[in-house]
Amino acid sequence: MADKKTILCVDDEIDILELFEDELEDSGFNVIKAGSGNEGIEAFNNNHIDCLISDIRMPNGDGVSLVKNIKDQGRDIPMFLVTGFSDYSSEELAGLGVSAVIFKPFDLEEVVQMVANSLK
Repeated sequence: MADKKTILCVDDEIDILELFEDELEDSGFNVIKAGSGNEGIEAFNNNHIDCLISDIRMPNGDGVSLVKNIKDQGRDIPMFLVTGFSDYSSEELAGLGVSAVIFKPFDLEEVVQMVANSLK
């Protein structure tokens, strides 16, 4: 089998991080977790990341700042933002190069499928 792809999951809610970790690892991915946008940037810079799933609203660096930081580095990876709020329009987020915006509550299997499809 090909090398496992690594997904960076960023959320300030540990329960959500663990849900993503369990489901993505069961689907054959490596998972690196971060609890804020700033931790996410650090994790991104210290690891080879193939895909990002990030909450938008977090203390210590939000998901939009994280996406912009990755884009500023010239890395083009699939990026998914998760939110329970509509602070940003889909158009604004698409303009950032985000693959999809996932609204809470979400179907975890659907999210994993989107990630898998984006990495084919």
